[in-house]
Amino acid sequence: MTPEQFAARAVGVPWVRWRSDWQAMDCFGLIVLYHRHVLSIELGEVPQTDIAAGFAAAPGWRECGRGAGATCFMAWRDGAPQHCGVLLPGDMLLHAEANEIHPPGSVRVTRLAVAERAYGLLRFYRYHPPC
Repeated sequence: MTPEQFAARAVGVPWVRWRSDWQAMDCFGLIVLYHRHVLSIELGEVPQTDIAAGFAAAPGWRECGRGAGATCFMAWRDGAPQHCGVLLPGDMLLHAEANEIHPPGSVRVTRLAVAERAYGLLRFYRYHPPC
């Protein structure tokens, strides 16, 4: 699946915590599906804790520059990301946004500059499976 096909299929899918399927997903679930369907990389299941646990459980993340296809981790608190998405061409961010306090939410595309204002520090990573 191309990144464009993935984005077209994902936009509008409802946000549901700890899900990673085409009926519902949270932000890390979106990352899991993107890697599975676009990059043919298996990150495993979405941990039923938080993004920081998912990030820490997959030791192959390497920081990189801003570029289409990079995973963007943001909303850092105590050195751990609280939100994530995938960078699309044109500095657009594909992410699943909502939370249990302010539902409903869904997968959407946001300008990267808007995400930066909303979430603060943005850091970009690519996953390289350990050998």
